[in-house]
Amino acid sequence: MALTQLSGSLSVEAVAARRRASRTAEQVMFAVKALYGLSTHSVRLPLNETESIDSGQICATIDPDADPSCNRGIVDYSKGKLVVRYGVHAVFPGLNRLVVEGRHDPSLLHPVRAVATDDCTLNSDASGWRALGCLDFLPGSIWAGAHGG
Repeated sequence: MALTQLSGSLSVEAVAARRRASRTAEQVMFAVKALYGLSTHSVRLPLNETESIDSGQICATIDPDADPSCNRGIVDYSKGKLVVRYGVHAVFPGLNRLVVEGRHDPSLLHPVRAVATDDCTLNSDASGWRALGCLDFLPGSIWAGAHGG
């Protein structure tokens, strides 16, 4: 519908024409309501410049306290793109071992909070996608302010 039609006087006929107009869904927005993931193996996680730990199996779940801008995504079919941003909690036994051994503060037992953003390219038939992700740790999490290498 042309912008000039919207800016002029609004009539019953104009509203009816807008309702009858065909629409195509080039972009679809969606919400992420649940997330649960387990790693298949342990990874080395840095604690500081000189120390690191084995994580053990990492469990990631949706962060119920995530910012309202999280847990949302949009598919743009015309561009073949999918972008999703979600808040996650990550827990793993490596941090528990540090606390039990008395090496670090008990607050490490709180879930690590992060925001993950995946920028994806859809397969040509839209049956799947290839994701390139970025993980930002939130203030108060053990890796807040960390930078990738």
